[in-house]
Amino acid sequence: MKKTYISLFSCAGVGCYGFKMAGFECVATNELLEQRLKIQRFNNKCKYPSGYICGDATAESTHKAIFDEIKMWKQKEGLKQVDVVFATPPCQGMSTANYKKNDHEQIRNSLVVEAIKMVKAIHPKIFIFENVRAFLHSICTNITGEDILIKDCILQNLAEEYNIQYKVINFKDYGVPSSRPRTLVIGTSKKLKYTTPLHLFPTRQDEILLKDSIGHLPRLNYCEKDKKDPLHFARPFPEYMLDWIKDLKEGETAFDNPDETKPWSLDENGNRVINKGSYMGNKYRRLIWNRPGACIATRSDVMSSQDTIHPCDNRVLSIREIMILMTIPNSFQWTNHDKQLTVENSDEYLKENECNIRRCVGEAVPTHIGYSIALKASAMLEFESVMAGKTEPEDVKKNFFVSASEAGYKNRSKKIYESMVGIPEATGNIGVCIHGTDDFVSAAPLISSIYSYADHVDIDVVDVSAEDVKKLKALMKQISFGSNVSVNFSKKSSSYYDICIANGCVKLMNIENFNVGAKAKKNYNPDQISFL
Repeated sequence: MKKTYISLFSCAGVGCYGFKMAGFECVATNELLEQRLKIQRFNNKCKYPSGYICGDATAESTHKAIFDEIKMWKQKEGLKQVDVVFATPPCQGMSTANYKKNDHEQIRNSLVVEAIKMVKAIHPKIFIFENVRAFLHSICTNITGEDILIKDCILQNLAEEYNIQYKVINFKDYGVPSSRPRTLVIGTSKKLKYTTPLHLFPTRQDEILLKDSIGHLPRLNYCEKDKKDPLHFARPFPEYMLDWIKDLKEGETAFDNPDETKPWSLDENGNRVINKGSYMGNKYRRLIWNRPGACIATRSDVMSSQDTIHPCDNRVLSIREIMILMTIPNSFQWTNHDKQLTVENSDEYLKENECNIRRCVGEAVPTHIGYSIALKASAMLEFESVMAGKTEPEDVKKNFFVSASEAGYKNRSKKIYESMVGIPEATGNIGVCIHGTDDFVSAAPLISSIYSYADHVDIDVVDVSAEDVKKLKALMKQISFGSNVSVNFSKKSSSYYDICIANGCVKLMNIENFNVGAKAKKNYNPDQISFL
């Protein structure tokens, strides 16, 4: 049976499409707006029509529909347990892009509690929450009624059953060609013997520059359309606005212009009044070719939104360009007649759908992030199954974790993970010494994950035979190490490391030299570390 997942607050299903690409089956998906749920139907997200559940996530009827779907899957498909619950509660009350917040939007933060309730009731093997950077430090109303931090609410309600880790990361460092700072919270059931949250976070990758992601697309003049791609076009805007942007260099905004060509509007008396710039300085700003794209906002159709102007052309980014910057593949369908869409018949299509498409893209999880997590979850769950003797993989050589068991994986990964929970994250250059094959296979992926934001991580592997080195190098071709990680094999270790791992135990060697803040050092508790 394929791996399964349930999606909550799923919008158009852009991030969930990555789970579909990784071979997962969607048991149920919940979205408040029917217009967006239709997009998920167009992409055949659910196996059964009843899996598309439109409704308020707080309503009892919505909860019942989800549990009815799970019950039906148990009867028809032999489902034992849902593998993943993926939830992205609305974030308007927390987003820095929406700095005009009101009490109603702050109350909406409590929708995360609905996701927590569903995880408690469904008992998936893995849960994933994705939201804005400020997510965990925002207030919500707990199940018990008191107002607490979202971080504390998650831990109070789920930590008994799950190992939980969170990271605030920028997706541009993880294979997405646009900046998108976000919080990822991952929980793995404590019943899983080998799988930890650190196994599932996306892998660090080198930044993808704007010129390398969308630079190949045809350049477009004012109101021009690509002759082949109906989603690549220069969106029309009032021609007088050309004076505001036509002379801008990369990185400049129209508010850098002389007063006569700064953006203006007419007051009630018909007089020109210069508009106010954004407090973030990103209105009417040209993007820069030699950087990743900026964060895609929900109003990418207007120049006065955040960082929407093409690096060279006098226009906002096209739908195709923002799809690329959010790693949405061309196979993704926005309507049930996308396959019949042509440049010649695109005007009516865009008139009806462009605003909704752009808003959905601006609210989405990049498809690549969903795909990356899904692939890792699938591999780890397969490993759990094989090690329990429940299944035999079709091709052991294609599954790193199965192959790793031959190298002595045992149960060290969980032990080392629990030892590393107390280690503060660090930047700068980190030196790690790992003794032996077993500890390398168990610890190296965790080291790569926990230090994904270090400038560089040097891992020396010692106490390994020449035959072990051959095996490990073969296995490394299947390990998703971060782009900042180097692995070296040597017969002897040097005298200086930040971390040393041997016999399944972790020793922190140089906490005072770690490039971390004073607060992190102050809060560091050596009792949480297993010493040699």
